[in-house]
Amino acid sequence: MAITASTIIQTKYGAYRVSWHQFEDGYCVSFAHGNVELENPILRIHSACLFGEAFHSLHCDCDHQLTQTMEVIQKAGAGIIVYQYEEGRGIGLENKLRSMEIERTEGCDTVEAFKKLGFEKPDLRVYHRETAALHELKVNKNIISFSGNPEKQNALEKAGFIITKTMEIRKEGLSEIAIKEKQVKHSKMGYQYKNHLT
Repeated sequence: MAITASTIIQTKYGAYRVSWHQFEDGYCVSFAHGNVELENPILRIHSACLFGEAFHSLHCDCDHQLTQTMEVIQKAGAGIIVYQYEEGRGIGLENKLRSMEIERTEGCDTVEAFKKLGFEKPDLRVYHRETAALHELKVNKNIISFSGNPEKQNALEKAGFIITKTMEIRKEGLSEIAIKEKQVKHSKMGYQYKNHLT
């Protein structure tokens, strides 16, 4: 693995060091604000969402997750977002479209739609590249996680990180569709937030 390109960008939430992490089996991009080697930086591993981030879809909370993470990082002074190109929790954009159409026409939730498409799990993502990127950047092992995803939490802990707190996005501004999607994550995918700050 190696950082093959890096720069600093200015955002409405402050300056971020952006780095491209290249691996034999893929890549990810990190956005670091402040000194992430300090105690308890805010961390979010975030998956790409074309509809939510670029087209402001009401079907998910992805855009809210990303912007609220950046808001909290700005207030805290240090944090990092590792961005992975894993649309639809790892099934890709084409299958994500199929899944959303099943939800729309058959009135089922995202977990049921994945099953109808033949996927054994509702989340196919893996996080070995993302955790390796954190080590490459020497991120402090004690972190505050901006995610209740148990798969992410397990991957971080296996990589030697200690999650001291977890944070959950605020519901203000979310559509009814997105709130229902969020409830499914809690009830069917095991999302949980220990000591959440919101």
